[in-house]
This record gives sequence, C-alpha cells and structure tokens, in this order.
Amino acid sequence: MPTLFWIALAMVAAGHFVLTRTVFGRLVFAIGSNEEAVRLSGHRTSVVKVSVFVISGLTVGIAAVTYMARLNIASPILGDGDELNAIAAVVIGGASLSGGKGSMIGTLLGACLLGVLTNGLLLMGVSDFQRQMITGLVIMVAVVVDHYRGRLAARLPAEAGS
Repeated sequence: MPTLFWIALAMVAAGHFVLTRTVFGRLVFAIGSNEEAVRLSGHRTSVVKVSVFVISGLTVGIAAVTYMARLNIASPILGDGDELNAIAAVVIGGASLSGGKGSMIGTLLGACLLGVLTNGLLLMGVSDFQRQMITGLVIMVAVVVDHYRGRLAARLPAEAGS
C-alpha cells in the first residue's frame, strides 16, 4: 500500500475519533445543527468554529504537502476545481447539507465511490465537462435522498407514538 494511503487512513481515523469520542466533536455537530442552542447552553461557539477552521487549514496543508510529494510539482492552481468532488464525496457519504449530520467513515466511503465513478468514466472516454455533469447529478440525487430520508425520519417517531 502506498504511504499516502496510510496517511489518509490515519487522518480519517483521527477525525473519526475526535468527532465521535470527544466533547469537541459533539460540539461541532451541535453547532452544525443549531448554533443558537449551543450558544444558549453556555458554550463559546466562536472558539469552536475558529478551532474547526484552524484544523481544516492544517489538514489542507498536510494534503497539499502529500499531493506535492506524489506529483513532484508545486502549483498554486493544482487543486483548482476539486471543490465539487469534495462536496460530492461528503454528500454521497451521508452528510447533510443542512448540517449536524455526517461521519468521517461515510465521507471516506463517498470519496472511494466517487473515485471509482471518476475512474470508470475516464476509462470510458467521457469528457471532463460530462464527468462534472455526472458528478453534479450524483450530488443532486444524494441531496434528494437525504431530504426524503430526513422527512421519513421525522415522520416515523410520530407514527410510532400513535
């Protein structure tokens, strides 16, 4: 296995541990769900949000260095356009665009699924524009599924009680 794979796996494991086993991780999810409720419960949401952005910058730096080491080239526009793929991986992995829901493992699986989809489309000779259109379509399907899954989850406890 390549070293980059082990670095990525270690980052996912560390992120999963922080988000599921620490108070900080629970605060991050709570702020994503309802920031005002977290603030009213006595937590300083601005400190948590700044910490999340610092951690995000740190992980982007690690990713940039590992990406640069793999390609043996550095360019400020190297990852231009990868935002759509990142959003797609997170949404496919089960995170809610409305916030407060998601997991590192789901994001990893979403990124793997997206990688397989992209590789398959490349092998089929699909153009870059068409690949972006298909990725956008996959995001739209994932958002629709998430929306209806949320509505179904909100309706099920009400039906169970009656």
